[in-house]
Amino acid sequence: MTDYEVIIAGAGTGGATTAITLAQKGHSVLLIDRKERDKIGDKTCGDAIGGHHIKELKDMIGLPDLPKDVIEYEVAGLDLYAPDREHKISMVGPTTRGVSFNRLAMGQWFVELAEKAGAEVLASTRVKKLQFEDGKVSGVTIQTDTSDEKHLTSKIVIDATGATGMLRRQLPESSPVEKVVAKEDQMVAWRDVYETPEYEFDTPDMLEIYWNQEATLGGYTWVFPQGPHRVNVGLGVMTIPGYTHPKKIFENFVVPNWDFMKTDLKVIDSSGGIAPIRRPIDTMVDDNFMLVGDAACQVNPIHGGGIGSSMLGGVHAGEVAHEALETGDTSIDGLWAYNPRYMESYGIKQASLDVFRWFLLNVTNEEIDFAFEKGIVKGIDLLSVSMTGKMNIGKGEKFKRLLSGIGKIPLLLRVQKIANLMEEIKEVYSEYPDSPKGLDKWKARLEPIYKEAKNI
Repeated sequence: MTDYEVIIAGAGTGGATTAITLAQKGHSVLLIDRKERDKIGDKTCGDAIGGHHIKELKDMIGLPDLPKDVIEYEVAGLDLYAPDREHKISMVGPTTRGVSFNRLAMGQWFVELAEKAGAEVLASTRVKKLQFEDGKVSGVTIQTDTSDEKHLTSKIVIDATGATGMLRRQLPESSPVEKVVAKEDQMVAWRDVYETPEYEFDTPDMLEIYWNQEATLGGYTWVFPQGPHRVNVGLGVMTIPGYTHPKKIFENFVVPNWDFMKTDLKVIDSSGGIAPIRRPIDTMVDDNFMLVGDAACQVNPIHGGGIGSSMLGGVHAGEVAHEALETGDTSIDGLWAYNPRYMESYGIKQASLDVFRWFLLNVTNEEIDFAFEKGIVKGIDLLSVSMTGKMNIGKGEKFKRLLSGIGKIPLLLRVQKIANLMEEIKEVYSEYPDSPKGLDKWKARLEPIYKEAKNI
């Protein structure tokens, strides 16, 4: 007899969505978070989400409309600025509409939904380690600030502890689950939220992203208005050798170069964080064990956003866990369906964008300015890449645009090469193995593609 059918470590959007999905189906679920109950959801974030993510969850599990007290402002689209800040690409359309939101209020709302569905929430509690029986996960050890350690048993343990993947890293060496995420596959960020009483944003419904390889290598600066007199501003950089702490970049690059930063500001929040920016963990399950959210690397590799994809992962994880509990098979075989379902719905795109990430890392400011100035890149191109993970290089109007950049032949050749690699990786992911037996052979197909991408 176990204490719970499912224990979920981490009450972020991924963990909470998993809890909602399982509790709605009548399972006993314990959702644990180390933060105080009224602080769950308080984390470093760009505080924006596309409306299509919310619609997707509404269709899948009946997610209600976002409450008005969660929404800060309606978002119409995004402006991407070249390093020279004179040229920009505007991306406006159905897939860019969404909202900027209050991250704490969003987190609180998701936990409340989990509780209403029937999940038990245990806050101010640390999940310290996995418990094993006969070499398989059997539960967790927890501890609060005021109590001794306590062992809890469950049929399934779900690691939703964020980028640290604290439980994932405790799996035995024999586990097929990747335990460590490479530094080069992580992004560190710093962001502040301000009220700007002396500064008014002209287009508060447009998010702004600034690309600059010298200041924010492998990342970008964001300026996300949350109304005429409020803004979320921050930056993220890849943790590759020689990277600078994002707070220092913020002070030396952002503060002097944006007009609103020179006005009287009221600081609402100031904090840093870390996120994985790569393809999903190659297998997100083991015996009696699953991964969700940042712990599973369910994050867009280009911009580091993970709320929508972690919610999607949470639904898939919850549905597969339900099926496994119903059949009484929570082994790696019984939970395996979670992998191909997520890969098909989002992981294929993630893997393709992960390849694209390495191309972006090696592009210079001069090349970016050139592409923006000559119109070689259009908003529709970037929307297509971001939504599908596919870069189309045809013989029509786009081909003529590429020819207009004839002075940058090496860049254009690299664009063609990376487009081909993106298609190769998508083909590999479309053939994700239907059982654990095929995992090693499948993973061997990934290495040469990523190796080539890093050298383009």
